[in-house]
Amino acid sequence: MRLDPSWPDQLDNPVANLATLDDILVQNANRNGDATALFRPDGGALTWREADAAAAALAAVITEWRLGEDAVVGVQLGSSLEGAISCLAVWRAGLIPAMLPLAWRRRELSTALSSVGASAVLTLSRGGGAALAEIACEVAADLYAIRYVGCFGGDPPDGATPLDDVLVPSLNAAERQLRPTDDARNVAVVTFDAGHVPVARSHSELLAAALGPLVASRLSAQSALVSTLDLAGLGGLAVGLAPWIASGCAARFLQPSDTAGFAETLRDVEATHLVAPGRLAGRMAGDAAFDPSALEAVSLVWRAPDGRSAPVDLGTDVATIDVSLFGELGLYAAARAQPARFAALPVGEAGPEAFPPLIELRIGRDGRLAVRGPACPSAPFPAAPEAPRIAFDDDGFLETGLAGFADRTANRLSLGGRRRGVVQVGGLPLSIDDLDEAYRRAGVRTAPHAEDDPLFGARVALAAGAGEPSLESVATLLEAAGFGPALAPIEAAAQPVRRTA
Repeated sequence: MRLDPSWPDQLDNPVANLATLDDILVQNANRNGDATALFRPDGGALTWREADAAAAALAAVITEWRLGEDAVVGVQLGSSLEGAISCLAVWRAGLIPAMLPLAWRRRELSTALSSVGASAVLTLSRGGGAALAEIACEVAADLYAIRYVGCFGGDPPDGATPLDDVLVPSLNAAERQLRPTDDARNVAVVTFDAGHVPVARSHSELLAAALGPLVASRLSAQSALVSTLDLAGLGGLAVGLAPWIASGCAARFLQPSDTAGFAETLRDVEATHLVAPGRLAGRMAGDAAFDPSALEAVSLVWRAPDGRSAPVDLGTDVATIDVSLFGELGLYAAARAQPARFAALPVGEAGPEAFPPLIELRIGRDGRLAVRGPACPSAPFPAAPEAPRIAFDDDGFLETGLAGFADRTANRLSLGGRRRGVVQVGGLPLSIDDLDEAYRRAGVRTAPHAEDDPLFGARVALAAGAGEPSLESVATLLEAAGFGPALAPIEAAAQPVRRTA
């Protein structure tokens, strides 16, 4: 599926039409097939040739489902080897992965999958504290368009196709089809912004978004990358997955569960590069989850405007890269000049040194930040009529909902407040309207609001009052109504913070 740009190109994409991510995978397998591509949780590893074969074998299964041309496949696999291989397999099958956060449950999944007309779902039998495959089967029963559910992990539920054995490289592989030269302009992936807004990127646009983090961190084929970000978002894809494929390095996609296990993983794979949420990195370093001096680079991923006031100081022995995400609409990555000073956001056109600009940042007359460029989507995804869409202005800019000030003398942007209409709980952006609707559907009469949180950025909070249900009761009501754990409330402080700037 190729989307026609909604605006004339203002910035040239330096990687336009060079290759799809599947093309690069095949090149890696052919040129450096015996090199390590993916570290397995059990301590083993897949070479690039084996990763290519595993993707082809899974693609063969997906192809047998006969989903149709340009069909959308939901992928809810967190940060994992299975998630990485599944993306590769969906591309090999000529289809489009729609990335689903691990924290989503029945309500969120149903809304997102119906908006993009998904035909199948790949998920885990269990993950994120829930029986994800069972939930996916429930969603499939409600949505006529979803014909198959495939799952990784033991004890698959009735109606789900077990896929663990498929990842063992075999001769049962999908043949790679010859494709047109402009295939890199086809849609590579769909993610979801706050409010379940589908955001589509072509292969060229995803590689352009990944170019900044890749160059700033100096990732190479000799590197060993550990990424902890859910592949369901722009951060996990553009700072983890796409740089791994483009560089040809070895990678471990990891969902950390405890400090000791995380530290052991870094040692076992002899990690040189780490990708982690900015808010968690300081705490992990303080808990001895990793030694910054043992790494070459740490990419700290922030959902703007996070990181503007108290950046993490990892010292001078490691290159620290700040990656600012503007929702799912764009990102900017730069290495710090000083360990304790957050890398500045520039005004106007910006990109890594020696490369053409990848993104343009502008503060409008209303004081809001807007973005456009090769690292941003160029057109809305053709979603269901009732689904929300990203909107472009007359100059092709996308408004991010962030308030800011442009200091043109210093060529620096300063961002303030929260993103308008959005609560960001960890790496998950929640629409305030959707949050209110979720509480109403769950039968909770107390209105939720956002509270600052040092670890998650924000949490949903409820004011305590006589006769009101307990926080545990509200969480149970939300779960029973089919909503994910990010909506679960905490006790409100005396004065709630503002929702927007």
